[in-house]
Amino acid sequence: MKRLMILIVLLVMSIYPVAAADAVLSVVATTTIVADVARNVGGERVQVTALVPADADTHAFTPTPQDVAVVADADLLLAVGAGYEVFLGDLIEAAGDQEPVILNIGVEMLPFAEGEHDHEAEAAAEADHEHAAVEPVGVFGAEGVCEDADHAHEEGEAEADHEHEHGACDPHTWTNPRNVAIWAANIAAAFSAADPAGAEVYAANTAAYQEQLSALDSEVASILAEVPEDRRILLTNHEFMGYFAYAYGFELVGTVIPGGTTEGNPDPQALAELVSLIGEEGVPAIFAEVSANPRLAETIAAESGITVVTALYSESLSGDEGPASTYIDYIRYNAQMIADALK
Repeated sequence: MKRLMILIVLLVMSIYPVAAADAVLSVVATTTIVADVARNVGGERVQVTALVPADADTHAFTPTPQDVAVVADADLLLAVGAGYEVFLGDLIEAAGDQEPVILNIGVEMLPFAEGEHDHEAEAAAEADHEHAAVEPVGVFGAEGVCEDADHAHEEGEAEADHEHEHGACDPHTWTNPRNVAIWAANIAAAFSAADPAGAEVYAANTAAYQEQLSALDSEVASILAEVPEDRRILLTNHEFMGYFAYAYGFELVGTVIPGGTTEGNPDPQALAELVSLIGEEGVPAIFAEVSANPRLAETIAAESGITVVTALYSESLSGDEGPASTYIDYIRYNAQMIADALK
């Protein structure tokens, strides 16, 4: 009897191997952060591959021929969008025009602050500290909102650099967990369209993950409550913390590297002005990321006599053994590092 049952199982497996494989969506995510959110939404029904590896800098990433093949074979390509992945246009063209699912659709966008500290604007601003430095420009996907950034991957890196220099929409939306809750909903919709049989699973997974994100949002607010109001000042290596600052009542006063990419080159005059700004504003620390060279930030911090924190995660998660191996760990870890440096 036992032998008969084994034969029946083997027979079924030989008849339906393709059906079993078809139950899994093959998904490519541009970054490890996107990939982690996708895995939480998809669960066992999806297989997710990240293009940019852990502990890496998306701004310095160049796709390989192997990456082109992976994208070409995927059922779905998930991207942050809003001009973030400057490598995407050439990659999509080489892979056969795979249309990406843009996760920032529906997110309220902020402009790049461009590293400028406008004292007159602050004096005229209302008492709400967290909104003093920057205001949203609209919801991504709505007509007229970040239109140039929406098509940046079609124009290439030069266009993306132009946008960063002139204050286009900041695509680093994931530093606010509330925005990632929108990402999760967008991913669930894309997964359900590609795999209708799994729609209920995706909906349930998304609801559970959004609850975790809501709890994370409250936890981060509690961690940061220890930072006094007069020390809620962020100066970062490059501009990636705008949404975090806006959400939790910090002021982003400047960056070491101009714009929203680590590929920029600050001029000596700008660096001298930054040192002056640090003194004028009483900036307590400079925050740099593990995926970029911190040498310039360390030099500025030493010259200014302030602390430099070089352990934040920005564009990617850490490896499995690191402190930011999931998106939730990433946000919690960065919040704690900031609180410890400023409180």
